[in-house]
Amino acid sequence: MSNYTLFKILEHLRQELALTEVKAREIGDHFEVLRRETESIKVDALQNYLEKQKKSAARDRGIPSLIKNRKRMRDSLIVAAGGFILGGLLTRDKFGALTAGMSGFDGMVQGFGESKWCVLLGKKILVVPEEMVSPQVTCITLDNLYKTMEELKNRALSGANLGNIDDVISKLKQRQD
Repeated sequence: MSNYTLFKILEHLRQELALTEVKAREIGDHFEVLRRETESIKVDALQNYLEKQKKSAARDRGIPSLIKNRKRMRDSLIVAAGGFILGGLLTRDKFGALTAGMSGFDGMVQGFGESKWCVLLGKKILVVPEEMVSPQVTCITLDNLYKTMEELKNRALSGANLGNIDDVISKLKQRQD
């Protein structure tokens, strides 16, 4: 084998190695973006969970208020009927109309149960109305918790590793104290 042929083979291998290195860096960059997004999704998942708890608690508080007050009951039924009609006109679908009406009714019920919300970070995360928290219990307002969670999300997007959900909750507890 001549030196020229050997040189060509080595040059070809060097070019292939350089292309492989470029591809590997691109894959690494994509992986890093995905990792950061995955880290921030942990915070989003926790926020979704808290929001569902808040809506459920507001609904639970709003129903007795609705039952006690006939005017609120009438107003809620009017909103639901309006949602049925408007939903039917817009979607031309009876299930769409039903969904729109029930959504309006549910929103009214939740509105009657609104409060200033606090979060208890214990073994179980609970969203409770502020007036139901005893003075001996340490809690954090939901608004303050959301601000802290946004900071954690921004840290995750900038490359910080938040760990698992328990680690995220632990970090939130530390900032609470």
